[in-house]
Amino acid sequence: MKIKELYIYPVKSLRGCSIPTATLTPHGLKHDRKYMIVRIKPSDDNDSNKSIYESQYVGRVDTLCLFSASILPDYENANVIRVTYNTPVSSMEKDGNGEDVANPYIEFPIAADYKRLEKVDLSIHLSDCVGYDMGPEYQEFFTKYLGYPAKLVYVGDGTREVKGNLAPNQTHLTKENDFDKNKRTGTVPSEWFIFGFFTWILWYFLGWNDENTKYTIQFADMAPVLVASTVSLEELNGGRKGEEKELVLDITKMRPNIVLEPSDINEITPFEEDYWAELEVGGKNEEARKIVLTGNCGRCKSLNVDYETGRQLPAHGQMLKRLSDMKRRVDTGHGYSPIFGRYGFIAKESLEKEVRVGEGVTVTRKNEERTVFYWPGLSAGTKPQN
Repeated sequence: MKIKELYIYPVKSLRGCSIPTATLTPHGLKHDRKYMIVRIKPSDDNDSNKSIYESQYVGRVDTLCLFSASILPDYENANVIRVTYNTPVSSMEKDGNGEDVANPYIEFPIAADYKRLEKVDLSIHLSDCVGYDMGPEYQEFFTKYLGYPAKLVYVGDGTREVKGNLAPNQTHLTKENDFDKNKRTGTVPSEWFIFGFFTWILWYFLGWNDENTKYTIQFADMAPVLVASTVSLEELNGGRKGEEKELVLDITKMRPNIVLEPSDINEITPFEEDYWAELEVGGKNEEARKIVLTGNCGRCKSLNVDYETGRQLPAHGQMLKRLSDMKRRVDTGHGYSPIFGRYGFIAKESLEKEVRVGEGVTVTRKNEERTVFYWPGLSAGTKPQN
């Protein structure tokens, strides 16, 4: 197996860019999701001088898919991020010569001098952090093309708590065995307890617990890295019927960081990554780099967006339903959300090392059962009752 593609998304939920190499950091691939767009909303206490800032996701705001981010001049010499607004096909304008008017764009530094910027309070998936307001120039650009008040914020030194059982030293947690600590109630699927107990035993006796390490994330949803397989994508696209056949799902809609492909025919089976627990990049002629995989990625309607129009695809082209029809609701913690891809963390001994497209990858550890997603307030059975 080998790395087919590497992706980063410099601005969360905007279209990202393919890179040939990537530096591994505690928060994922270097330069990934360091910026985010937030919606400016009135404060809940009706104070006209206060605002709250709502993080924006392409699963919630379809038009975010019309923005694409690139790094200039290139990844190794990264200096500037350029965000381009890709005008929908139906709205393309012509100049005096009948040529398409160039798409508007805006540029900002790869790493902002955040200590000069105003700090704002943020929350992503019930995990709080801070960000830094990039200022009125960027607010004007994104407000204009999104159609509502929006800011661009930089992560700076902000970090978020990894909740539930996503961190490598917390995979033993389930809704049940986390009950006393968090005072939560509810009915618990039996497989949550069984998986959590045996995972804890393995980590304890094999010395993987590392319980004193505090894992954090920044603007990434729930883990620093997302791994996907081309074989699983081919299986998904191979299930198309009738008028669906012309609609092929682009792997970038899955928003992976690392895309893996087989080196030999039949080396990987569709969706076997559900069971992967640890990957090793390289290792024969150079020092191995390890990625610990801890949870499944539940999918949302972001898979259904049309990059050409910034709207949801027609019903026959909606990939989320296709994934559900393939019986991919295999993680009770994600409820009705189908699964594609695995969340991961960079092993401590692999930090600041590089991975490259084309490098070999080995699965060095597998789980006997699929992991069960647990994130208080988001996972099935933990959401607040209205």
